[in-house]
Parts: sequence; C-alpha cells; structure tokens
Amino acid sequence: MKILKSAIVLLALLILLAGIAYWWAGKDLKELSGAECAQLKADGLAHDFAPLSEGTVHYRLEGPESAPTILLVHGFSVPSFVWDAHFAPLTKAGYRVLAFDNYGRGFSDRPDGPYDAARTDRLITDLLAHLNIAGKIHLVGYSMGGAAAGLFTARHPERVRSLTLIAPAGVEAIEPSGAVNLLRTPLAGDWIGRVFGKEIFYNRLAEEEKTREGGEAFTARFAKQMEYRGYTNALISTMRHYPMLDGAPGAFRSVGESSVPVLAIWGEKDEVVPFAHSAALTRLAPQTKLISFPQLDHSLTYSAPEKITPLILEHIRAHHVALSPGGIGAKPRGPAARMQARECDCHVPAAGAQSPALPAKDG
Repeated sequence: MKILKSAIVLLALLILLAGIAYWWAGKDLKELSGAECAQLKADGLAHDFAPLSEGTVHYRLEGPESAPTILLVHGFSVPSFVWDAHFAPLTKAGYRVLAFDNYGRGFSDRPDGPYDAARTDRLITDLLAHLNIAGKIHLVGYSMGGAAAGLFTARHPERVRSLTLIAPAGVEAIEPSGAVNLLRTPLAGDWIGRVFGKEIFYNRLAEEEKTREGGEAFTARFAKQMEYRGYTNALISTMRHYPMLDGAPGAFRSVGESSVPVLAIWGEKDEVVPFAHSAALTRLAPQTKLISFPQLDHSLTYSAPEKITPLILEHIRAHHVALSPGGIGAKPRGPAARMQARECDCHVPAAGAQSPALPAKDG
C-alpha cells in the first residue's frame, strides 16, 4: 500500500510538472488579433488580409487585374514568403500572382478543428471568391502545397488551366519516423509540440539555412510566425489529418484522367519527398512533363528560384494561348513553348523514357 501511495504521489507530481511545462512554453505566445495584423502590415511584414469562412487569411496579390491568375500554394511549415522571389518575374511577364498563408501558418488565423485537405480546399475556394477571381487559374504547389494543388485540381478540374507541382507530397505514402508517429499521437504529441516546438520545427531549418546566402533572414521570417499561438498545434494536426504522409494517389489519378496539363519539377537530392516518387506521379498522371535537377534538394523553390520560375512560366505560356512573352494579347507562342534540356542544368526525360523506377502499383 505504501508503494502504491508513493507511485500515485509521483504520478501526480509528474502530471503537475508536465502541466507547468506546457503552460510555461505557451505563456509568451501572442494572439493574431486584428490590431496585431494591422501592426504587421504597418511594419511591412504583412500584405493584405481576407476574412473567410474559417478565419482571417493573410495573402499577397500583385499584377494586372485583367491578367490570368497564378495561384502559388506553399508547403507544410514555411508560409507564403517562400514564393517572394517568384513574384517579380511572374508579374513582369504579365500575370496576376496570388499567394496566401494556409490556416495555422504565417499570419493567417489558427482555427480549431482538423487541418485536413477539405479545410485547405475551402480556403482556396473562399479566397478566390473573396477576391472575385473567376474562371480558370494556373495552379502551382510546392511540397505539401503540391498535394493541396493536386487535390484541388482533382475536385475542381474546371477551375484549373495548368498545374505545376514542385516536389509534391501526397503522390505516395512516406514512411513516418518514430518521432513523427509520436507527434501524431493525441495528447503526447500535443505536449511535445508545445514544449519542444522550436527544437522540432525551427532548429533543423536554421541549421540547414545558416550556410545559404540569405538564410539568416529566411529563418528570421520563419521564426516570426512561431510567436503566435496555434502554430505547432496546426502542424501537428496536419500530420494527423492531411494526406501528406499517407498519400493521396487517387487524387493524382483523377488529375491524370482530366485534361489539365501538368509540369513536375524535382530536385534529385530531395530527402523530404524523394525524387523516386516522380515515377508514381507520371504513372498516375501520364500527361505530366517531368524536369529534375541533379544537384538540388527539397529547398529548390526558395534556394534556386532563378531555375524554377522560368520553368513555371514556360509551362503556363504553353497552355495559355492569350499570353506570350510579349504580354496579354500578343501572338501565342504555340509549340515553341516546349521546354528544352539545353536551357537549364536539369534533366528532361525524352519522350517515352521511363522515370525513376518504382513498382507499378496503385494506391
């Protein structure tokens, strides 16, 4: 009996300490209030905000109002500033460019409830409606944003004129590590994410970026979103509910059954979403044009925008007859829009060539 009482006391003490640690880790986190958003905008850290059905969303929209719209969808943890280097060349080419912070990231609200594919689909639909963007868009998704773009295209093919996928998650399942499985565990994962969120989601990125030119500023901008309540909760909920790890091959198969043209861009050194997944993508969506860079990894969207933006533009121009390098209304480019390996230090499989070998299986 004495041992049992001691065990109960010890357990109670551990629970108390865990509660104190949970409270302490979150005591300095701020709320993304309207006043806070206004201050972020005044400080030049934010662009515009849209009140949508599940919360306020931070977005950036530039370019001629009458121009075709390019929608850029960011990945799992780095918000929309990942696209900053792409805005100038895309708008200069005559397009209207839109990027947003997904719920739970950047300066967008962190609503309660599961962070699943349906929530992102509603956000995109709501934002396009709020901004009065009708008709077809050119959709570009990076990493988890590639999964979001593929899922949106599968559900709304009539809204998508072209699809560009940059190292897209969700094509095939990714075997989660033990640490990720622990984070996906209710209660335990929530506590770990709250107490050790910086170590889990920030420190590794900071280590990777410290040697890259501009990496220090990049990590500082990344860290800013972590000052607000709900960021780590959103990431952990995404791990549990979004088909990023488990895969959504059915959605990409639906894309393959549509008439939407697809470009896939990959770094062959990608260790987050392995380049080998490109084989499954080209099998599920046979119309996919695949371009890979032997020396690039998963960071290619922001570490090598000078290589990626021209490929996005080539793909979009090839599938928007109303636009050419001369601007809207100029003579269409036609077949000349085909991408050539000689124009970049990348690999473009020849017609009929096989992508990286994977077993032919359906998911």
